[in-house]
Amino acid sequence: MENSFTKIEIKSLRAQASYEIERKIFSGELKPGDRLPSERELAAAMGISRAVLNFAIRDLEAKGFVKIVPRRGAYINDYKQKSTPQMLLSLIKHSTENVDFTLFSDMLDTRRLLESECTRLAVERITNEELDALRVYLNDMKTCGTAESFAKANYRFHHTLTTASGNIVYAMILRSFEDAIHWYLKAYFTTNKKRSISCRQHEELLDALAHRDCDVAEKAISAIFCEGIGGLREIFKP
Repeated sequence: MENSFTKIEIKSLRAQASYEIERKIFSGELKPGDRLPSERELAAAMGISRAVLNFAIRDLEAKGFVKIVPRRGAYINDYKQKSTPQMLLSLIKHSTENVDFTLFSDMLDTRRLLESECTRLAVERITNEELDALRVYLNDMKTCGTAESFAKANYRFHHTLTTASGNIVYAMILRSFEDAIHWYLKAYFTTNKKRSISCRQHEELLDALAHRDCDVAEKAISAIFCEGIGGLREIFKP
């Protein structure tokens, strides 16, 4: 068979430069309307050539993060008001870093909304095989002894829940945030008490799904997210 593999390359300086500027935007260090330092200053600060930096800024402009004004410089756009699909992809990459707290809270609320709808749909559509998978992951959660292993089992439970909704796009959205979700779960489930509460809540959700009880299932998923989101906001609040 012909060797058609692509050569693996080290992340380019151009990509690293744009990534660093994105990081400062998502963290709030760079705010809408801020003017970036001159290319000469910024290139010197980053230890790269002006040509590489220029390409990086052009990449940011293509994504919608900056606006280049001739003879005046590059200015930060308001990504919250003028968002693009490329910005969302960048947010996913940066979501385990020090993002702005409001943005962090918005991501949590988005996941709660997504899984609440998935739960409602799963009550009617979940299969016996999917219920069995949820039981396996719940058992894994109960027997886990570390935050790392608990986070993995917890994520698998919730990903199965989204696929049980029958909506492929919902499952794809959750899957795209897997690394971020796993990172935050590890940060939260550091004690046996928190893991025990979560297991009990997930057992109630699983029982409601098995009995096709929409009201109880919706209350159960709400309790899971009220507990988890409240705890995460306490951990990461500025």
